[in-house]
Amino acid sequence: MPKTTSENTSKNMRVEFDIIAMSEPNTLLRVLEYFALIGATPCNVKADSNPDGTQAIAVTVEKLSQQRAYILAGKINEIFTVNSVRYTVKSMDVSGDSPGHSDMRMCA
Repeated sequence: MPKTTSENTSKNMRVEFDIIAMSEPNTLLRVLEYFALIGATPCNVKADSNPDGTQAIAVTVEKLSQQRAYILAGKINEIFTVNSVRYTVKSMDVSGDSPGHSDMRMCA
């Protein structure tokens, strides 16, 4: 499990989750429920169906520590319709610029 240091605290961190799951009607809701349970509001959510019966889900969350991301990825991976979970922790620009995504924005 990642150790929390002054370099990986949640203040200036952005975590991008990439999830591959079975294309079932409730999969996206089950994934997003884990974010809600820890009080993390995603800034970007995108789900695409694939021809092979899977769906690719991308979720971006700001101000989430590396330790929380590790735990959250483990919980999401336990969902029976989820095939795999990867996450990337990135430093956010201190100037407060938002990511250049034109996808649905959910940050307040």
